[in-house]
Amino acid sequence: MDDCLFLDFDGTLIDIAATPDAVIIPAGLPALLQTAHDLLGGALAIVSGRPLEQIDQLLAPFAGPAGGQHGLEWRRAAELPVESPEPDRAALATITGRMQQLAGLHPGLRVENKPHGAALHTRGAPGADPAAAEVAEALARKFAGSFELQAGKCVYELRQSGGDKGSTVRHMMAEPLFAGRRPVFIGDDLTDEAGFEAVLPFGGSGVIVGERRPTRATTSFPTPKELHRWLTDFISQVQPRPGDQQP
Repeated sequence: MDDCLFLDFDGTLIDIAATPDAVIIPAGLPALLQTAHDLLGGALAIVSGRPLEQIDQLLAPFAGPAGGQHGLEWRRAAELPVESPEPDRAALATITGRMQQLAGLHPGLRVENKPHGAALHTRGAPGADPAAAEVAEALARKFAGSFELQAGKCVYELRQSGGDKGSTVRHMMAEPLFAGRRPVFIGDDLTDEAGFEAVLPFGGSGVIVGERRPTRATTSFPTPKELHRWLTDFISQVQPRPGDQQP
């Protein structure tokens, strides 16, 4: 059975930065992903909490199957449009407004606006973490049923209900590019546990990047750089050599 790959972005393919817009894309990463994508017949998907528009900008010119905003956006193949539900704009305005109020009281606390959610990043203001958690939990209670709280590494995100990274896996595994393959989900954060869980019914496995913790992943890479090395080795093993070509 052939494999297919689901790859988280921040903390997995790239190192986490102080802010989401300060990340550095390693030289050669887009080309590495394109080569692996092509060798897998297109069965490689990026799965992220970021909007897909950001992922496409950061990984250009690579653009393949992908899931963004924790499963609220998805693209089934490179040439197809992004699909997503209509966002709850009124609720989002209230959520972002309350988050901005808190950020105004704590220098370094950052609000990230997304089409289907908003996030409080505390990496630049660790002392504000308890206040950020309190506000995020209060907003989750206020909008229970339509928005969910997703905590991660130095972040509290309110996202519209209806998706997670596991839902991206299930969407993709129903597509001809992925169907019948053995999925491998690679991620680093709590949000990736839904992906680790989702691949199990398909005979797949999870790989965690970074420090191990209680997780459904069964193997690990210490850093994104080690994942890049593994992808490079994978390509060298799968890619046909000139001597393998039939006359």
